[in-house]
Formats: sequence, structure tokens, C-alpha cells
Amino acid sequence: MLALGIVQSAKAASIAGLPPVAPVISCEILGKTDLAPFVGASVDHQVAVVLETPTGKFCKVTGQIAPSISFEVDLPMEHWTQRFLLGGCGGLCGMTRVGVSNAGACAPALNGEFVMAGDDLGHTGPMMGLQQGFFGKDPQKRIDFAYRANHLTTLAAKALTKAFYGQAPKYSYFVGCSDGGREALMEAQRFPDDFDGISAGAPAALFTVQNSFYHAWNVRGNQRADGTNTLLQDRVSVLHDAVVKHCPTLSGVADGILEEPRACHFDPAWVRCPAGQANTSHCLTAEETQAALRIYSGATDASGRSYILHGPFPGSETQWALPSSPTGESMSNGIAASAIAYVISPEVNEKATDLTQFQFDHATFDVMNELAPLYNAENTNLHPFQRRGGHLILWHGLADQSISPVNTIAYYQGVQKEMGRTLTDRFLRFYLLPGVGHCGNGDGFPQVDFLSPLMAWTETGTAPSAILTEKISHSDIPMGKAGSTGKAGGGQIHAAAMPSQPYARPNGTPTASRPVYPYPFIARYTGHGDVNSAANYHPVKTSVALPMTFDSYANSLIGPDNQKDYTVRDGKLAVLEHTHG
Repeated sequence: MLALGIVQSAKAASIAGLPPVAPVISCEILGKTDLAPFVGASVDHQVAVVLETPTGKFCKVTGQIAPSISFEVDLPMEHWTQRFLLGGCGGLCGMTRVGVSNAGACAPALNGEFVMAGDDLGHTGPMMGLQQGFFGKDPQKRIDFAYRANHLTTLAAKALTKAFYGQAPKYSYFVGCSDGGREALMEAQRFPDDFDGISAGAPAALFTVQNSFYHAWNVRGNQRADGTNTLLQDRVSVLHDAVVKHCPTLSGVADGILEEPRACHFDPAWVRCPAGQANTSHCLTAEETQAALRIYSGATDASGRSYILHGPFPGSETQWALPSSPTGESMSNGIAASAIAYVISPEVNEKATDLTQFQFDHATFDVMNELAPLYNAENTNLHPFQRRGGHLILWHGLADQSISPVNTIAYYQGVQKEMGRTLTDRFLRFYLLPGVGHCGNGDGFPQVDFLSPLMAWTETGTAPSAILTEKISHSDIPMGKAGSTGKAGGGQIHAAAMPSQPYARPNGTPTASRPVYPYPFIARYTGHGDVNSAANYHPVKTSVALPMTFDSYANSLIGPDNQKDYTVRDGKLAVLEHTHG
């Protein structure tokens, strides 16, 4: 880890030199492949067309796995190098798109050398707003969303690959962030044979708590008795500036990016206006300060014990998804209202879209987590995935307000507890990205290629150490993605989905770089050379006490063998007799 050269080699680490394999049948014939025997369900509306792209021609196969899992598989017709990749879908999904994130320096992905696939998780609908959860009215669609859709799409894609090229993929990968990160972990936990390498970013693994208590509190904890909002988007800069002023970066560089925000303890005195002060442009009123404290802390019971694992960290303030006006609505409102009413609760309750009726109490917590064995990706028993040679990269932005990075820290610690640290290190690496928001953006260094080190680890056994992260100028940010700085992308929980395409977008030109090291190490400036060059940093173990401990009801949802398989009986969800281990 002390070898600084690893930083430069991280995105150029060697992968297996696999020769291109040409198709053995035409795209037209491939489209007639009977996929039902491979996926165990009927496949309808199957169509194959030739797709022309800047990286060459692909055979695009689309179809629908019963009852309603729409999928797309794009197979290179000119330079397939024996790899398959499935991209996760964010939010509550509802759209079929092919793509890969965090792979902008990965040559095979840039060149269109992967068979790539995507699916809509079994339903069609918007990513945001109340309608996003309507699929929950159909119990089978809940199962498909939870875990079935990606698995069956994987089986279909592998069957099409073997038929088209006369051989199965040599290596298979899954890359996802947010709910896509949950989906990534779900594959490792439930279907360990599906993928050789998995990258799970900011995973919404604690789905039932995350989309109920966490997001609902972000709305209600910021409201007055009359329902108007207290702390608004244009006021978070006061909070953030105070945090930057009082909290050490611990990197040795005074750039406002907190390498270890857990070492910073917010003091309301930093921001609260003096009594009687009329000008509040550079401070917060007592009411605003209390709202900020409630957001930092998250929902608790009367004794102060938390229902969630943790609120957002200091340093994340410019990423907070707050409304812009006293009567405006934050993105958290649509996420929580839709999920609580239609998806998380065992029974659909359309009145629950009114979050003023949501009770932050034990009885509600129990109801919200009744389907945790269906939705959550918190099974810490990854022995099957490890034994078959799988490799997993976990990562999370430390300025993520949408999903607290503590959720992923807690899961990582759970895997270590279940499997032991030595064995965990053989197949799992975990990275925390300072100043980076939800799946990107923020004030830190959000441009990062996780696919290249994952491939090198999977294919040649080169375990990743330092990972290169970069800043880019605003003009280099692709459309559909939140801004490169917190002030440009603040308040954004989910960026608009990128257009579908079976190859990666190239990285933008970096303006600065910094390494991130495997948890629990942070980057510190050596004191020599350009502070904007990753080469001039070295790893230092965090000073925060480890492992973290949690006085939280949610912590009981993390552990081994806590998932169940579901079916539909008499129009309702039912647990299958065997459980998932």
C-alpha cells in the first residue's frame, strides 16, 4: 500500500488478454433463440436488430420475461473479447437501459467489447414521483424488483451469448450504484454463480429502512407544525462553510474536503445567530439550526435510540436534497411517500403517501421491515460467492446525503464479523470517497474507474490497493449527470438517466487527482510536490475508533442468512419453504 506507483497503475492494471471471438450465427437467427428453457419462464416480444454505434455493430435483442421483465442484450458483432456485463438500475427503476458507470478509463468497456445487458426490474414507470412505486400493487412485480429480474436477465444474456458466439462468457461483471448497488449485492448474496466480479456503489442495501424512516425523516424533520419547510436549499452553504472552517480535512491540505468526517462533531454554536441579530445571511436562526441537527441525527425514539444507522456526515451539506421554498417539495418526499405506500408495506396503503401520517415509532418500524427478507441486501454470509472465486468492490461517497455511507460501513463490518478479516480481504475491497455525493458529483474527486481494477483482480489476481479519483471541469460533465460540485448538483438525489448505449463514456480531462485507499485508510499529503497530484499522497490509518458501534434498531437487520425466497399465492406474497443461505 505504500507504493505510490499503484495510484498511477490503478486504471491501467493488467487484465486477461482475451482474443476477440466472432459470431457463429446471424443476428436474425439469434433473435429466434428460445430463451424459455434457460430462464424458466416464457419470453415474449423477442426481437433482434442490428445496432450501429461509434464502436461498431451490435446485435440488439429485446424481449419480455414473464410476466413483465423487459430486457435488452447488446452483443458485439465485431470485437467481443469474451466478457459480459449487466448494469444496475437506479431509483425504483422502471426503464430498460444498457450502460455502465465508473468505467471511463476501461479500454474494453470504451471500445464496446462487452456483451452488455439491462432490464427494467419487472415494471415500467418513472424513476421519481409517486407513480414510481405503483408496481407494488402487483406482488409478483415486487419479487421481480427485489431480486428475480436481474437474475433472469443474466440467464437470458448468457444463453444468447453462447448461441451467438458458440461459447459462454469467460468473465461476467455487474456494476451498479444506489439501488443498482443494492442489486449488485443481491446478486452476490442470492445468486453467487451469476458474476465473477461485482462493483456495488452507494448500495441501498437497507432498502426497507432507507426508503421509509430515513427519507421520511429528511422531510418531516425539516417541517414546522403547519407543514412548511424550515431549512431551505439556499441556506445549506452557511452550514457547509461552518463545517469546513471548523473541521480538519486530515489530508494535510486545506481544501475543505473531509477525508474522515467521522472525526468531525458538529457544534450548533458554529452556525446559530446570536440572540437578537437581525441579519441572518451568514448564520442560521435557532429554528433552522434545530432542523439541521435533526437531519444530521436522523429519526430516533423517545430515549434517543436511532431507527436508522446514521444521518448524513458533516461535509455533505451542499448535497442535501432540501426544498427551495417553504412550500416546496424535496426529492426525499416522492421517494418515501411512494415506497411506503406501495412497495415496502406488506399491504398497499395509498393514504400513506401523506407523510404527515407516518409515525416514527416501534410499531411502524416493525411493519416497514416485515419484508426486509425480500428487499434488503444485508446478508453478510458471502461464503458461496467467495468460494466460487467471486470478487467484490464496495464504495460509497462520504458526502452522500441520499444514502448514509455508514450503511455500507456497517455491512462491511458485518461481512468481516461473519467471515473473518483475512478471508474478507481475499475477495472484498471497500472504498470511501471524500467529498463525493450520491453516486458522483460533490466537492471531492468523483471521477473514478472501478471496473478496470475489478477486472484486473478477477482476471489476473491483482488485488486493488489505491484507486485513482479525479476532478473534472464542469464542461466535461456528460448530460444527465449531476454537477461536479456540490453547489451545481446540490439537492439532487438521482440524476437523470443517461441514454442507453453498450459502451462506456470516456472520462473527462482531470483537473486534479487523489488516491483513495482501502478502508480504513485515508490519503494524506506527503508535504512535497503538487497537492493536486495523487502521486503526492500516502495512506494513513484513520484515527476513528474501529469497528463502529451502532445504537440503532436497524443494526439488527444486518447479518447472515437473513433473506427469504418469495412466491405469490392467492394474489399475495408468500414465503417459500426453503430460505436463502
